[in-house]
Amino acid sequence: MKKLDEKAIILLCDRRLELIDHLEMGRLNKEEFITENYSMMSMYHHVNYVVRSVEEGILKYHYFNTMAKKLMLDADACEFKDPKQSGKLRDKAYDLYSKKDKVTLNLLEYVGYKSIEAYFIHMNSKSLEGLIYEIRFNHPQKVVLHSKDRKILFKLKEANCFFDERKASVVNDYVNTKIY
Repeated sequence: MKKLDEKAIILLCDRRLELIDHLEMGRLNKEEFITENYSMMSMYHHVNYVVRSVEEGILKYHYFNTMAKKLMLDADACEFKDPKQSGKLRDKAYDLYSKKDKVTLNLLEYVGYKSIEAYFIHMNSKSLEGLIYEIRFNHPQKVVLHSKDRKILFKLKEANCFFDERKASVVNDYVNTKIY
């Protein structure tokens, strides 16, 4: 079990960008990307919501998001063999998504809602269309967060950085690729 300290944050941010590049170049598909990120992040435990730097906020968001996505993959894998276990895994994933949203809110407050834009994104899933919005940081690059949390949405609108237009996500292929 490792601690998410300043040195680890720098190394993980670099590795995160490397994995994003591999995804963008087609060297990894979505499931492989999630699995690689899980391998990278799973050695860290007891991650809190405190954000003392943009990099720390990004990594903590990434941690909770990755852990949740991996649980959703596991839930999908056993959905028909063991529906009860699948349900438990989904519940744990939803809890992690909630924690991700706490980090998102703390990160947005840390940056003072500056140098970001947010908007709803087009989703192939009818059930997610109009619910998922994207928060894009103008700096640092390649920081794109997603949420459907209503409190965060309210705060983004209050800070005048939410635009009431639907756009394609900057990671459109990723968010609209369904994996099982």
